[in-house]
Amino acid sequence: MRSALAALAALALVSCASTIDPGPVSELPGAVALGDATWLVPGGFEPGRSPDGNSVILRGTAGAVLVDTGRHASHSESVDRALGALDLPLAAIVNTHWHLDHVSGNLPLKAAHPDARVYGTSAIDGALTGFLATSAAVSRKALAAGRIPAAALPDVEGDLETIARGPELQPDIVIDTPHDIVFAGRALSVRIARHAATERDLWIYDAAARRAIVGDLVTLPVPFLDTACPEGWLEALGDVARSGAKQIVPGHGPVMDRHGFARWHVAFRDFIACARGTGTLESCSAGWVSGAAEWIGQDGARATAMADHYGELIRSKKLDGYCRA
Repeated sequence: MRSALAALAALALVSCASTIDPGPVSELPGAVALGDATWLVPGGFEPGRSPDGNSVILRGTAGAVLVDTGRHASHSESVDRALGALDLPLAAIVNTHWHLDHVSGNLPLKAAHPDARVYGTSAIDGALTGFLATSAAVSRKALAAGRIPAAALPDVEGDLETIARGPELQPDIVIDTPHDIVFAGRALSVRIARHAATERDLWIYDAAARRAIVGDLVTLPVPFLDTACPEGWLEALGDVARSGAKQIVPGHGPVMDRHGFARWHVAFRDFIACARGTGTLESCSAGWVSGAAEWIGQDGARATAMADHYGELIRSKKLDGYCRA
């Protein structure tokens, strides 16, 4: 891996152009056009399965840029089909954070596009020896005891295989500080949130499109707080709100305009405040489901159960360790 300063030199070799050239392509198979030569390959979260995060494809004048790669083979295959329709080389994979539903697809996509460089923060280093190593040990024990439901077996086994190849998930080029960067002819601003959804989250502001691609700083049907510092996350959301973005692309869930993002932001803030308080956790979960109802829809029961879990993590202070420098 190389330093952030070396990354600037490497990026300059990709392309020095900075204009957006949409070309003749407006639709990609399996992708949603967002405008400005940008497409969303939606993630999914089927009942009883582990999720895939959203993936975003940006077209530059010298190649394609991919933000996040999902977890399951079906998702990375959808991404690769969409990339194939662009008829451009995949120049860069940018990971917003190290959660497996955003980086597992790096492995097959990098194999299919060996010249692509992977960019991300160094937070994955600690995750590989900490959270992911612990998760793998717990999963292996549960597998040996026969405690994994049959429907979840493929996901658990797939995650174990991915964690075993952990060093291959580390970025080729580390970006731990904010930079304005040109990826394959596409000018973007890379922002860094410390102690938010993970120890160090990367998000992207596309000034030309006034679009923020924020990874797990916005998720549905609930905020995924497994490795989060709630207060740091709130600070990061404030940075997104101040960025001037008119469109926000979450890590999970549909694209939002700035008004929708503001409502999600309020619902998140209120949930954290409630869980930090002394009222019942059931009221906190109900408040979240009510505040985010426009996105949750018929998924209220699952959202409530997940909010109950995350509310308990906050109330018991089990997440406080993620807030330490």
